[in-house]
Amino acid sequence: MKKEKKENKDVRNYGFTGILMDTVSIVVTSIALLTIVFTFGFRMVGVDGDSMLDTLQTDDYVLVTPYYTAPQYGDIAICTKETAARGALVKRVIGVAGDVVDIREDDSVYVNGVKLDETYARTLNTHGKGDREYPVTVPDGCVMLMGDNREVSWDSRYTSIGFIEMDHLLGKAQLRLNADWNIYKNFTHDATKD
Repeated sequence: MKKEKKENKDVRNYGFTGILMDTVSIVVTSIALLTIVFTFGFRMVGVDGDSMLDTLQTDDYVLVTPYYTAPQYGDIAICTKETAARGALVKRVIGVAGDVVDIREDDSVYVNGVKLDETYARTLNTHGKGDREYPVTVPDGCVMLMGDNREVSWDSRYTSIGFIEMDHLLGKAQLRLNADWNIYKNFTHDATKD
């Protein structure tokens, strides 16, 4: 006796209803995946303003990943704290919880008694900007942020911005995409290392 070979037939309905259901399924799955990626993975944040010149410029975009570990010196962090500034703040981490930050009359910034090597800073006009008295200790659960263009940066030197709580950090900038579509990877700097 000869066994009959059964053919596997696709029994889906390929009429209008079937195509519509497939399309809806693809769209819903895509939206769910994008939501997960952008919630737990990364985000793109646009830069607006001159406070991070020459490192970042208006119309640059930065790829931001959440902080899974503590912020480090030199990270470019994105802050979502509501301030007088428009939108998210994009600034550099200068001090972390427990650090003693001192800005001296010669515009030098010291953290825990060590002078920062701030080759990234466009202007070192740091002393006398803001309304904070120095030295100051960064509170627990907070970071101190400053822009690279100190002359115009609205940052933690002003008590209206203040120290930034970790809950208000969207994450760390990992990549920079400029207006000419050039991608830069290593644009952060740890000023505490020689």
